Amino acid sequence: MMKFTNTRPGPRGINTINGPVLVDPGQTVEAEVYAREQQHIEAAGWFTVEGDYTANPGGASAPVLQAAASDASKDLDGLRKQLADRDVEIAKLKAKQPGEEPKTAADVLAMATDSNVQFMTFKAAAQKLLGDKTPAKKDEIVSALEDLATKP
Repeated sequence: MMKFTNTRPGPRGINTINGPVLVDPGQTVEAEVYAREQQHIEAAGWFTVEGDYTANPGGASAPVLQAAASDASKDLDGLRKQLADRDVEIAKLKAKQPGEEPKTAADVLAMATDSNVQFMTFKAAAQKLLGDKTPAKKDEIVSALEDLATKP
């Protein structure tokens, strides 16, 4: 058995082997507590402690909190990898439009004068040809496409 004395002005709790125990200010209780709780009790600084902790059930020597953090970290790493894989797959799907032939500069220029084609659709098609150097304004895009179409 161990002795725990609450050194704080308010009641504090301890997770004992038999369940939670509330300890009033200045009160001392005798209880049996697993070693896995030692890290929490010492970090809180709420109690003076006398005696030795009881070995963790199943012979586990590492604190359960560290094992849980390690498992959570592994889970998080797995989720990050899944997210990165998904992003790569989405990029591949966006790059491949089934049945869609690549447009030429002349095709995209024709889109500029077609009233049924929205500006953003035209701009997206132009970006496939011009890349990162695609201008922001329609007339500048048309000029860049005309330059591209006249190059041998």
